[in-house]
Amino acid sequence: MSNLETDSKFLKKAMIVNIVGTILKVCGPLLTFVMARIFGAAEFGIFVSAQTLLLTIAHSATLGLDKGLYWYLPQNGLHGRPRYDGIMESFWISAAISILCTAVIFVGSFTPYISKELPWYALSLLFYVGTYVFSTASEGNRRPQNAVFVNSFLTVTLAPATSIALHFMGIPHALPLGLLVGQVVGFIVHFVLVRRQFPEMPLRPHKTVSWVLLRYSLPLGVDEFVSSFLIRSSLWMVMLFLGPEKAGAYGIMVTISNALQTIRVGFTPILTPVVAGMNKERLKTDLKPVYSYCVFMVTFIQLMIGFFIVLFPDLILGIAGKDFIVQPETLGILLLVHLVAGFGGMSLVVLNGMGKSLYSLIMDIVSLGVALLSGYLLIPTYGLVGAALSMLSYNIFAVICNNIYLFKMGLQPYSLRLLSQVGWIVALVAFYIAINTQVIVLSMPQKAGVYVLILLALGAYGLVVKKKMDKDRNAISSGSSK
Repeated sequence: MSNLETDSKFLKKAMIVNIVGTILKVCGPLLTFVMARIFGAAEFGIFVSAQTLLLTIAHSATLGLDKGLYWYLPQNGLHGRPRYDGIMESFWISAAISILCTAVIFVGSFTPYISKELPWYALSLLFYVGTYVFSTASEGNRRPQNAVFVNSFLTVTLAPATSIALHFMGIPHALPLGLLVGQVVGFIVHFVLVRRQFPEMPLRPHKTVSWVLLRYSLPLGVDEFVSSFLIRSSLWMVMLFLGPEKAGAYGIMVTISNALQTIRVGFTPILTPVVAGMNKERLKTDLKPVYSYCVFMVTFIQLMIGFFIVLFPDLILGIAGKDFIVQPETLGILLLVHLVAGFGGMSLVVLNGMGKSLYSLIMDIVSLGVALLSGYLLIPTYGLVGAALSMLSYNIFAVICNNIYLFKMGLQPYSLRLLSQVGWIVALVAFYIAINTQVIVLSMPQKAGVYVLILLALGAYGLVVKKKMDKDRNAISSGSSK
């Protein structure tokens, strides 16, 4: 069996796991909508902002070592290192930094500069960090199902469910305490799963973290900090310019549109180790079929979810309550953001798999500048629509730059088979415009019927394109095996 065939089989299995994870992850946002209705737009807006700050700190505390494990663990066997090398070293460094950050927040809460509520959220920092390290360890060891179950289902459902229960029990600080319970349970489960994979792994490593892992990870660590600000910059600017109620409404729409982002992000730990295992010759021959297959599957699943959101936006937003139905056209722009990122954004995953972590950092710093400038210009004038347009602008900018870089290295990873995918994306955008401008007016039963027809058409289209892609890949495999 050729390397390309092995990679293709892994990608197909991982894709199934990713789809299951996406289905499971629906539970979390549904409970989040219920939580938003119970706690109200203002309090929920503060929760969303505090949680995004917490995620930024937690990701930064790992120094990128969690992301580095995607690339490092698959190479342990090739270089004669223990299978578990890098895991506990990464955990202890990340844990020490997270404890330091928690202490700073607690001390700072006695000053006028930090909210008295923030220390309650900071209690979750250590467990966030531990979850990141052990989750990526499983994924780097080609066990994506572990991360899918814990990250996509267990923690995201347990946290809001606990917050709701604590609220009705009359216990104060229900939102941060619910978050803490979800993260503690997720951390424990991840740790047990990693120990089962590496029973010989000592809890206290006998050496410091590898310089090879650190050199690759540090740019990713700084980039994690930058990209966390980048991803959440529009939400924070909405909070700044428009207030917590609008931030809560925008946070709900971001949560809904993130159903599309989840698909793309789920392929990062799948594609990265595959690209990392390719030499220069394989990059020239095998990258295109592998990458094109990933892009096809990501956008294919995104389209199925996207059409549902376009047809039933009021139904979805209504779960959270009428206070959150503000400028619903914003949702369509956010969908387009993730479709653009799904089609062209995985080029950055390829670059990281090739060891270009410093480039990722530089690119995200420049993109953050674009995001802040566009947000400053657009949000005060256009409100939530301006925030979504800000996200769209820096995503398009990054996709163009990343792909130019790949082309300059002599790599053209896109198959011509993907042109039809662009047509479907354009059709989704056109359908969204027609629905929202009332060029097309449909009743609820008609919408359901249209969605079924779209699914049937997408299914037939997917089978045809997948068959053609399999034929192209088999032709390359046959050629390389001769």
